[in-house]
Amino acid sequence: MSRPRFLGPGGRVGTFTVDAESTGAGRGTWEPFVDTWNDRMGDLYPLPEFSAATVDGFRGTMRSVALQDTAINEMWASSPISTRAVGTHEHDEIRLYVGLRGAVTLRDPHDRAGDTDVPAGTYFAHHVVTENHFHTTPGIATRIFIFPGDALRSLVSGRPRSGPVTSPAAQILMAHAGMVQRTVGGLGAAGARASRDALIELAKGLILDHFDDHEPTFVPALAEAAKELADARLTDAGLSPATVAAHLHVSVRTLQRSFAGLDESFAAYIRRRRLEEAARALAAPGSRLSVSQAAAIWQFTDSSHFIRSFKKWYDVTPAQFARLHGAGRDGS
Repeated sequence: MSRPRFLGPGGRVGTFTVDAESTGAGRGTWEPFVDTWNDRMGDLYPLPEFSAATVDGFRGTMRSVALQDTAINEMWASSPISTRAVGTHEHDEIRLYVGLRGAVTLRDPHDRAGDTDVPAGTYFAHHVVTENHFHTTPGIATRIFIFPGDALRSLVSGRPRSGPVTSPAAQILMAHAGMVQRTVGGLGAAGARASRDALIELAKGLILDHFDDHEPTFVPALAEAAKELADARLTDAGLSPATVAAHLHVSVRTLQRSFAGLDESFAAYIRRRRLEEAARALAAPGSRLSVSQAAAIWQFTDSSHFIRSFKKWYDVTPAQFARLHGAGRDGS
């Protein structure tokens, strides 16, 4: 079984992915993941032993990001996952479970009375001092953040935290985590340290439900969260810097400041993304979308406004763009 490629400068900085669609279900995917994790992070954060049904029946994708003493593991699996045995050695780490689909159940964690469920749409953060068993439902998707104990122990030791992933603090942390996943392969030592420190600061913000919006690590994460919110609402007539700022519990000025170092303002970002999505829809094979319909869907004042904006960006009218890309139609 071949090892997954580790993308990054090496050591404990980089990312790797295993996918059952590429390597086959079962051990062909599971064991390369475990071996690579043990090589990179196993001395810091040893994995528990998993059940034979998990190993032999695994169908899904797992991706890990290593940032020195911090990690993000993401699992998307149609098969259930469960542990068989856990070690007895002491741990000192903070784990943050984020439910994306299905549910993870932690069996009797030391700082909770009884089992703890982490269903889709929620998070759970606690201090791990001994490994505990867990199992998942089929159709699971989850992110598991691992932080060194020293960084967050004082905030969660004996006081596990949980809440919805729709909270502003959770959305900002998730946006930064996604950005780290996309860029970690190209980070140098300084960039890795900055990304690691930002994850920890944003995790503190999640636990405390409060951010210092003057903290340098907050700025790029806020911009990324705003972009993700905008991308999900491009056809919403109410989308604006003001509504996104309100959703993220920051002032419009703070939101605008987070874009100050980028190539465009947040309002310009929304306009560009609406034009891009409209262009994609107009040029889609077999599309019968008219220019006036596109203008209405992507919230331009009228067809004339849409055509002017489109031509300014693409140097052709929407109808011309559609014909050039093989979806010719009446441009009305």
